[in-house]
Amino acid sequence: MSFKFNPNAADDRKFVSKAGTYEAVVQSAKQDYLPPRADLYAKVTFLTSDGEIAFGDLFAKPDKNGGHERLEQFLAATATDEEIKGYVAGGELEVDESFLATVMSRAVGRRLKIRVTERKYQKKDGSEIGRAHV
Repeated sequence: MSFKFNPNAADDRKFVSKAGTYEAVVQSAKQDYLPPRADLYAKVTFLTSDGEIAFGDLFAKPDKNGGHERLEQFLAATATDEEIKGYVAGGELEVDESFLATVMSRAVGRRLKIRVTERKYQKKDGSEIGRAHV
């Protein structure tokens, strides 16, 4: 079996372009540090049932309200009943590299609903553009 290589295959991907709620599967997750403060985070790639891609970020540091709301939502949406029991029994969870790596590795391939919103960004020339954001 053979195929003709398309060097622009990565550019041919379809991205979620409008706000809404989508059925998706966690396609991949990559852990890294965000400069300049070296904040630990995970970049999650979602693949919708329509074959569109969306990205979301989950941070190890607490949200503005002092909690981990987005991380908790992700955990609840991707965890099995047994995993949820383990989180509850564990009491307070320490969000570090090891914990985030474990959560991300077990989430790949699991289905969930994602809510995509639109954010406005200002370009250097002063014009605005809208981008979909999970």
